[in-house]
Amino acid sequence: MPRTPIGAALLLLGACGFGDGTLEEVDPEAAPMTPGYAAHVAPIMERYCTVCHASDAQPGEVEGYGYETCAKVKRNWESIVETVLEEDTMPPGIGRRVTEPERLALRRWWDQGGRCE
Repeated sequence: MPRTPIGAALLLLGACGFGDGTLEEVDPEAAPMTPGYAAHVAPIMERYCTVCHASDAQPGEVEGYGYETCAKVKRNWESIVETVLEEDTMPPGIGRRVTEPERLALRRWWDQGGRCE
């Protein structure tokens, strides 16, 4: 057993399975069938993306990829597909990862027209 709080946290993080599995393996009932922007997509963007990806990014943060509105998410959708849905490289590091049900909700939202209402 780890002797420090940091060691215990790292042990738990390793056991959580961040990003394990694929969209094809997700229980289709685990994500909303008709996700909406305000109810489903915006909270995902706020939880994982807008801390670094905001139009008013500060020095050291990622500029140019604002995700704080529906229009900006749609404009940058190809980047989201690449880095979140396909490569699973965002968000970087060992922090929280976008879960498979959340990724499925994002994909469904887009496939159903990416409505901003």
